[in-house]
Amino acid sequence: MLANTSLKIFLFLFLLISFRASSQKKNASIRIQQDESVLLDSFETRLVLQKKAFKIQVLLENMDGIYCYAAFTDSIYRLAETDVVPGFAGLPNLAMAEEQFNKEKELLVNPQGWAYWFYNPKENWHRFNKKIILLDSNRVVGIKSIKQIYFVETSKEVKLKDISQPLYLFFVAVKETDATGKPITELLRKKVKIEWIKED
Repeated sequence: MLANTSLKIFLFLFLLISFRASSQKKNASIRIQQDESVLLDSFETRLVLQKKAFKIQVLLENMDGIYCYAAFTDSIYRLAETDVVPGFAGLPNLAMAEEQFNKEKELLVNPQGWAYWFYNPKENWHRFNKKIILLDSNRVVGIKSIKQIYFVETSKEVKLKDISQPLYLFFVAVKETDATGKPITELLRKKVKIEWIKED
């Protein structure tokens, strides 16, 4: 019952925040949810979470997806709001292969790669949890449940309960691409530093 109420509140808030006069305008919103939901409404957000599963909720409006860079170092996180994202034009080539429908409930960490979380109704798979929430023909909400970290370079899985250092996430949405799909301009960027509640 509580989970259904939380989902309804989350959808209602997303609908309010994401309303746009033009139905063709691109937009994306990101939330981090554990016990409560936190909208990443400013460029930089700092969170303190328990060492247990959490969710990343992404609203996509008139766009296919969003890029996410995850790391335990702040090299990308240190970028300012106006700094150029390294390799921005080549982001599609840096997108990592992930399990369909987020079966392992994991977040990929790779210094050389970005995750690309998308939804295309013409495809029969995506990288969010299997259930996609269709708000209307232009807006969808994808949820990425995270219970462990997967280190791509070492092929190692680590449960969140065993993580101690801060996790840095950097999100980028593309506004415009050229004819070959190469990103030209950014729509938005958000970054979040997640620290963990210390256990007694």
